[in-house]
Amino acid sequence: MENNLELNKRITFEEVVKHGLENGANVVNGMPCSWKINGKPVTHENDNCYIIEVAKEGFNYLESEYKKFEKGDELIAFEHGLHIFPYTFQYDTHALGGCPM
Repeated sequence: MENNLELNKRITFEEVVKHGLENGANVVNGMPCSWKINGKPVTHENDNCYIIEVAKEGFNYLESEYKKFEKGDELIAFEHGLHIFPYTFQYDTHALGGCPM
């Protein structure tokens, strides 16, 4: 039986892998290959990428689409479905000399 993700909690790529390992996914070379998260299919593309069915962005959350979920991204469960928050590079401007002294 699949354990659903807690609503409004972001999880990392590593936590998604752990979810698959703990929720009955077939495992190949230590990586879960296919299982469901909150009733939505998750499929192993490669060791750095999964394909996940997520709620389509826009006004009609009844529609879904398949998107890549890669290392660095975060997955969050809402009442109307899963969403992927892609990794965005953030930097400290102080470290780059962006803050005058």
